[in-house]
Amino acid sequence: MDQNTKQRLVGITVIFALAVIFLPMILDGSGVQRETLTVDIPVSFELDENPEFEQKIVELHASVDGLPTIHSGFIDEQSLVVIDERAGEEAEAFAELNKSKSDQTKNRTETKAKKSERVVSKAVAATKSEIKIVKQNTGGESYVLQVGSFEDQTKALLQRDKLRKSKIAAVFVEKFNAFSKPSYRVRLGPFVNRNLSKIAQNKVKAKHNLDGLIMKYEQ
Repeated sequence: MDQNTKQRLVGITVIFALAVIFLPMILDGSGVQRETLTVDIPVSFELDENPEFEQKIVELHASVDGLPTIHSGFIDEQSLVVIDERAGEEAEAFAELNKSKSDQTKNRTETKAKKSERVVSKAVAATKSEIKIVKQNTGGESYVLQVGSFEDQTKALLQRDKLRKSKIAAVFVEKFNAFSKPSYRVRLGPFVNRNLSKIAQNKVKAKHNLDGLIMKYEQ
């Protein structure tokens, strides 16, 4: 028989012997000791109907940095009056400043309008003078080349100045009424014959891409 088997048999024998000794004692209770503990629990107890409590006031001392200090007092009515007066003065100064700016803007606008009127008046006077000189030189029947018609006199004068830079012929603006409204025609000439007006018509088409209309000039 090997050694392991012997050890197992010995262990089983020891356990069996212990069981035979202690198992009867556990089952019949002879081996268990019991102790009894007696505790007295009161059935009732008395409460004090008027208990006395001790009151304590604890002062908290804490400082917070950064908060503004509030001082008790009242607002002086005179201070309020001074504030109202200053606010009124500032409002009046602001109103005067706005009025001054508005007046300056109005004056500049009126000045520009007057200058524009003077320029247009001079241009119209120069145009009438040019027509008179041409009429005297032609001695009667003549032709003109009309290249534009505008309701806005300023646009007519701008086209006239542009054509004058080409130096094709004399250019002028003529006023007329269309449907009870003033309009302005841009014309080249007058020319002493139709052939000269035809030559001017071809040059205007080539340089400005404008289709001019040859007409007899009557005034």
